[in-house]
Amino acid sequence: MRIKVNGKEYSIREGTSILSLLNKLNIDPSRVVVEYNKEIIERNDLGNILLKDKDSLEIITFVGGGHGG
Repeated sequence: MRIKVNGKEYSIREGTSILSLLNKLNIDPSRVVVEYNKEIIERNDLGNILLKDKDSLEIITFVGGGHGG
């Protein structure tokens, strides 16, 4: 199966969940927001959604930093 993550194509196995994909990509699910086919997914649901061929994900990472001043 082929999916897109942040515009880049990936080949994955059938039955892969969003959570499994994040783990495979070494992405901490507690530090990202995932948009799946243009819909924001609740963190608790990441393991329940199985990816399908031609799905699209946008993964937005939270970046820690200082403050302006």
